[in-house]
Amino acid sequence: MKSNYTGLWLLLAAALAVVVTVAFSDDMTVGEWKVKKAPIADVFFPPTALTADSLSAAADSVALIVAEQKPVETDSVPKSIFLFGDSMTFNLALRLARYARQNGHTMHAVNWDSSNTKIWAQCDTLSHYIKEYGADYIFISLGSNEVYFRNPETRLPYVKRILEVIGDIPYVWIGPPNWNEDTGINDMLQATCAPGAFFRSEGMKFKRKADNIHPTRSSSAEWIDSIMRWMPKSRHPILADIPSDTLGKVPVNVVFLKALNK
Repeated sequence: MKSNYTGLWLLLAAALAVVVTVAFSDDMTVGEWKVKKAPIADVFFPPTALTADSLSAAADSVALIVAEQKPVETDSVPKSIFLFGDSMTFNLALRLARYARQNGHTMHAVNWDSSNTKIWAQCDTLSHYIKEYGADYIFISLGSNEVYFRNPETRLPYVKRILEVIGDIPYVWIGPPNWNEDTGINDMLQATCAPGAFFRSEGMKFKRKADNIHPTRSSSAEWIDSIMRWMPKSRHPILADIPSDTLGKVPVNVVFLKALNK
């Protein structure tokens, strides 16, 4: 009896093995007979639909991660730097000019008091000076006069227009030096600028002038130092060695404008 039952169990085990093989295999052909794949595998392991779009999206995600992890090589070619913006610009220009001299760049700046993204976007001043100075690297200092705007998203078209004028020229947008919490201007600027092209100044500690808004000249110099230390992590790093103490006096090429409206 034991021998008969043993044979029966072996037969049942062999049959189960065949069923499992068919369930987890693609359709098989034996002679003229075609054995269809059983649906049992789908019950335990539901298939994942991999479309061309999903595969492409996955590849793009992997490529993006690799690109973000790969350090960007510093551009060693001397640049024609153009710094423009609101009344924060002049003190930034004083220190940036020294970096330019130290690293073989040239620098020009336009300080437009009380200006904002709307004013710069709705005139040809930016395109004029980019062309006049042959700018191939740009620093933007705008947003301080929009820190308290109730709906900063309304400034988005102006920010986009400024970036359209800049085009393919590498740039760094220097975020405003918040003296109080803003209503969203920093988030909007960071989301709109290219990755690695926005320097968020919010959260930094500044010594300020009597108005408690503008950083002092020395604090603005430290501000630029922070930006230059961050430069290797930016989207398009350029030579940014700290200026030597023996550099001497460096002329600062700054044009001053006055905004007539907001």
